[in-house]
Amino acid sequence: MSALHRIRALLASSIALLMLIMAALACTANDTLFIRLTDTPPPTITPTPLSITTKFRVGDSGVIVGLSEFAAVSLPALPGPLVPGIGGATCFPNTRVTVLDVSRNVNDPNDETIYYLVQCSGRGWIAEYQFSRFNRGDRAVVKTVDGSDVKLYRQADVTSAQLDQPCPNGTEVSVTGVTANPFNPRDRNIYLQVRCGTLSGWLLEEQLAPLG
Repeated sequence: MSALHRIRALLASSIALLMLIMAALACTANDTLFIRLTDTPPPTITPTPLSITTKFRVGDSGVIVGLSEFAAVSLPALPGPLVPGIGGATCFPNTRVTVLDVSRNVNDPNDETIYYLVQCSGRGWIAEYQFSRFNRGDRAVVKTVDGSDVKLYRQADVTSAQLDQPCPNGTEVSVTGVTANPFNPRDRNIYLQVRCGTLSGWLLEEQLAPLG
């Protein structure tokens, strides 16, 4: 066989082998030879089950509390304190929102704070100390655990001076302001400004009860 014939025979064999390979690939195109890449589903966060009675339950509504009426409050994506540098949803103070879920901190079992899932600019978690039953314009009644009258603070701070005249226990008042302590961010009390007769001052949220 001449060199030309050998080259032609080799070329024919190569073409035949290539056709067999292409046929095999066509048959297995929908088989496991080709691994399709799919998007990894986002992890599902399971809130920590609670066996205690919480301030709010799913379906209740509450009011977002901030240090200022004009600065938005950040809502972390997970139940726990805000992590600097990680974005998330936000909500302006005095906004009333509905509780979608309730949980403790999913990363720190020593954190005793209760967190509530709410919907505002997006979904996120708000700490209980930033979530009030009351908003400006609400009517409420002064109600203390021991039945004592309440001395109103001159500022939203338990270390500030108090008014001389107390607001009697059982008095119906109007809420004119809701805030956290603007002088001490570590203070986890919620402060409500109320009008009690001719008096106007601040008390703690737990010193008020809804009407009825």
